[in-house]
Amino acid sequence: MTDQVICALSDVFARWFAYQAQRGIRVCCPADENRPSPCRYDVEDPERWRPWSRPQPVSLQNIASALECEFHPAIHDYYGHGFAGPVTASFKGLAVTLVQSWNEEDFERLQQNLVAHVLMLRRLKLPITLFLATVPDESRVISLDNETGEVVLEQLGQKKRWVLAESLPAFLQRLSPLPQPAVTPVAPVNLPA
Repeated sequence: MTDQVICALSDVFARWFAYQAQRGIRVCCPADENRPSPCRYDVEDPERWRPWSRPQPVSLQNIASALECEFHPAIHDYYGHGFAGPVTASFKGLAVTLVQSWNEEDFERLQQNLVAHVLMLRRLKLPITLFLATVPDESRVISLDNETGEVVLEQLGQKKRWVLAESLPAFLQRLSPLPQPAVTPVAPVNLPA
């Protein structure tokens, strides 16, 4: 499964960057010195980014252990191999933005959000899912079903779930790139002295 997830995610990035290049879209994120990332690669144009692979992959085993459960192996591969900026795509007409970490601090925040998500599901006595992507409707999220490994569209806080793909690699392979949204520069914050 590891190679399948990593290959499918790498393919999504390759197709997405090629799509942007074909349309003359400059792939970038606003430069922010408070949010450095190894994804930044162009000193002359610090807004540009590309996916960055960790020299040694990491897992989410620390939070799975803290939650006293096992996470589906696909989630470790999806989040543990590197950093990336926002990638927009379509899944059968549904606009999605893949959730990825931008840097180590973002990865820590991602883990905290996953813990909060799992705790909410437990409190509501719902099966565990692990989020993968956002959709325009903020009351829904695309997640990995922790038990089956299926990718589902779930209504947050409810039992409503629709299976989108039988596995994470199958979901990633079916994504069609969408144009990168317009980038708004980060406005400087003027705090009172």
